[in-house]
Order: sequence, then C-alpha cells, then structure tokens
Amino acid sequence: MIALPASPHVLIPVVPGIGNALMAVPMVRRLKAAIPSARITILARTPAIGQVFSRLGEVDTVLPMHSGVRGRIADLRLTRSLRADVYLVPFPSNRWQYSLLAATSAAAVRVIHSYPVGHFRTLRFLPMTRVPAVPGIHDVAQNLNLLRALDIDPGQPQSPTFPLSDAQRQRGCELLEAAGLSAGSRPILIHAGSANTVLAQAKRWPPSLYAELIRQLLLRHGGSVGVLEGPDEAGVADQILARTSAGARAVRLGGHLSDAAAVLAQARLYVGSDSGLAHLAAAVGTPPVTLFAPADPDRVCPFGYRHLVVRPDKACSPCFQYPWRSTRPRCLCRPPYCIEAITVDAVVRMVDRALCADAPDAP
Repeated sequence: MIALPASPHVLIPVVPGIGNALMAVPMVRRLKAAIPSARITILARTPAIGQVFSRLGEVDTVLPMHSGVRGRIADLRLTRSLRADVYLVPFPSNRWQYSLLAATSAAAVRVIHSYPVGHFRTLRFLPMTRVPAVPGIHDVAQNLNLLRALDIDPGQPQSPTFPLSDAQRQRGCELLEAAGLSAGSRPILIHAGSANTVLAQAKRWPPSLYAELIRQLLLRHGGSVGVLEGPDEAGVADQILARTSAGARAVRLGGHLSDAAAVLAQARLYVGSDSGLAHLAAAVGTPPVTLFAPADPDRVCPFGYRHLVVRPDKACSPCFQYPWRSTRPRCLCRPPYCIEAITVDAVVRMVDRALCADAPDAP
C-alpha cells in the first residue's frame, strides 16, 4: 500500500490534444473526490489544454509546458522544482519523454502505464509504478485505472464535462448570429477539419461528400446548418460551401476553447471529424455523430457516444499504431484514405438515429 502525505501535491502532465485532455478530466475529478486535501497541478502542453483544466474547481494550478529541445530541458527543471509527491501520467504515454519527466520529477510516487512495445525506446526500465494498459477499453477508463496505483477505487467512469457560464453561453449565441445562424433554431454543426497531426488528412471526409450531406440534412430535417472552421483549418469551410447552394453558413472560430464550446452547446447535433471538437461537443451535452477511420473508436470516441460512430467497411480500419504497436504516432493509411469509403447515406442514417435518440449509451 502506498503511503501518501495528508495533503499530497499531485503533478499531472497532459498529452497534446483537446480530446486527450477531456478524457483525463474524470480521472482528475475522481482523484480529488478520493483525496479532497490533494493539491493538483496540471502541466498543459498547449493553451487549449490549459483551458480545459483551468475551469475545474478540482485543479489548483495550470502551468504551460514548453516546446523544442530547450523547452524540454526547461520542463525537466520545472517538474523537479515543483517537488510533487505524486507524478501521474495520463494515457497514452508510450514515449521516452514521459518516462524521463517522471523519473526526474523527484516525486516519491510516479505512475504511468506500461505497453507491449518499446521497453528500451521508452525508457521503461526507469524505476516507477507501471499500470498495465488494457487493450479494448476507452481512454477515460484507462486513465481512471491509474488511480488503482494510489489505492483509489476508480469507480464507474463519468463523462468528461466542460463547464460554461451564462455569459459564455450568450457569447455562443452571438457568434452564431454573427455567422448568419439563429441560435434559437439549434443548428446542426458540421466540422470537417482536424488537428494538424499525422492523422489529419486520413481523418478528413471529402468536401464534396459534406456538401451532399448538408443538402440532404436540410431536406430531411429542415432548420439550419453551420460549418465550423478552426484557426488551423482555414479554407475548409469554403471548400464545402462552394460545392453546395443549400444555404449553410460558415462559423469561423477563434483560438479560445470556451467560444467553440459555447457555439457547440447551442447546436442540436455535431456531425464530422474524429477531432477535439467532437469531444468538446459531447462535454457540453451536444450529441456528436463522428466519422472514424484510422483511429479506434472503442478507445477514443466521444465518451458515451460509441453508438453514433460511423466507420468505413474496411478490414484495415483502424490502422493508427500508437501506443500499442508503435512508440510514435504512425498511421498505415495511404491515399485514397479509408474514410472516403464512408457513404453519405450512412452518415444520414446515423444523423436520423441521433436526432431520435433519447440518451447516450455507455461505452
């Protein structure tokens, strides 16, 4: 049994990605519920990750991490200077950087997952508590399992949430109105982009198919449709809207995550890429119909909405190798990408199902 101080300082470095950050939220909340006196510090790889945790009452401090070689050295110094009692690394963490940060943290208790590949490449021989990663379960449950190393019962997985104030919700209405959409109509919001990663192109359904989807959605369900575009996805919305005269509107989001969350909270449905915005939609209570191809939806779909995933009928999908078969992000998919095999009819059927559903299922 691990002996912790009465008020332990817990340091949690969160891996890149809005979805990854949100899938670590239930672990943070369960930790605080089990040890109310714990002081929790989040090391955020990006500002967006910081925004996920800075709004949680369970978190005491959010600190930014650095980039580049010098940044990694600065992170090592920062981690050690914080003198945490517990260093807790969320899933996925099968890279040498996470093992090195944990080993040099000076924390008495260092907890990280173990994986079937990369013993030497990921410095798995360094002394720390390794919790075996379990294939086939959701990342939310995977993160909660880390708490067993602290003698904390993970309990039943709870859905990630992204709290919004009344003022922020009003801001969402204003952003929709500025885009030519009535917030009161609760539009269907399309997101065709994705983060600029090794998976980016393999995750993106073609603009021509989105254009046809919009036409059919307006015919079948009426109302209004908006096409979301983030700051790293310039031009994606225009590519779709140029192919349709159905009357959809572009909703261009800035860099603040609360604006995106507030816009999504006004929608009746999210339809689009396996992306951080799909997880954000679920976190504010908007059902997401998510298109998956290279990534494994059983592991990383928006929590509680596995039943609204659309996948191609391809034996090779999913083909993303990290963290089970690789120690770095690697995708086997090559053009033409598997996601192009998803038909408009398949997405329309899933939208019909989502709009008729009473509640999300359990993963």
